[in-house]
Amino acid sequence: MLSGLFPRRVIVLIFTLGFAGSVLAHHGVTGRYDASRPILISGVVTATTFAPPHPVLSVRVGQKEVPDAELGRPGEYFGPVAVRPEDVGEVRTIELSPVRMFYDLARKLKPGDRVTVVALRNCLSPHQLRSTWLRLTNGEVASYTGDWAPRVDGC
Repeated sequence: MLSGLFPRRVIVLIFTLGFAGSVLAHHGVTGRYDASRPILISGVVTATTFAPPHPVLSVRVGQKEVPDAELGRPGEYFGPVAVRPEDVGEVRTIELSPVRMFYDLARKLKPGDRVTVVALRNCLSPHQLRSTWLRLTNGEVASYTGDWAPRVDGC
């Protein structure tokens, strides 16, 4: 019976501020993404989720070597893009930046499609992979340059 004690506007404001705080906490404001070791995740998409708080891709890594092509945004990394041996043959989950351009990929990217992603690993637990750059099978690149998460030179 909070409505008897507080006007409805106050209850809505408290709920909204509480929700906004939890969203900010989730979005990695305190994350530290290792830009010294950008990770190549290239393979077949096994699952997609295009819902808040992040679009998420699961990819079975099939590529063992870095192709001779422009990958990611090299000026934003402290080290070269590499394939981690422990990823090959495994399904890796990658969070994409929560921006419209990545949510719009729901019309273009489905399980079974091939994708190439350059991801950074969060130094903080749970060490999720995050990406702001990917290339679809048709060669189209989706790249978001205005990221909010801090990059660090090694964990």
